[in-house]
Amino acid sequence: MKDFLKKALPYIITAAVGIIIFVIIICAKTIWNAGETKEVMRILSDASFVSGVLLAGVGLIIFASNGGAFDMLGYAFIRIFDLFRKDARNKKYKDFYEYREAKKGKKRGMAFMLIVGLAFIAFAVIFLIVYYQY
Repeated sequence: MKDFLKKALPYIITAAVGIIIFVIIICAKTIWNAGETKEVMRILSDASFVSGVLLAGVGLIIFASNGGAFDMLGYAFIRIFDLFRKDARNKKYKDFYEYREAKKGKKRGMAFMLIVGLAFIAFAVIFLIVYYQY
């Protein structure tokens, strides 16, 4: 049971964040003032799509980061902050190669964000289909 909960927890947290974004958007669009079903479906589709794109987008950024797309930028920031340290000789990484090798072992999971984001996008498509039926 603990193993299942450990694997399911990222999905649950990501879904909760997506639902919070969803609720904020439907409140901002004042869904309770929508008169027709068509208008309600449009608002639900918009909210689902925005939530899905945000979650899947963050998942894609993590995927790019795991591939090393932002390694040079991260190393540059570390070097800039090393300039302001009192003991500049005591650097954490000697060069970029050492930094990149240290980063290789620190991969982050991102599949849960992509899956939950794509689920929200699927709900958006369903709401969009219902929208066009009216």
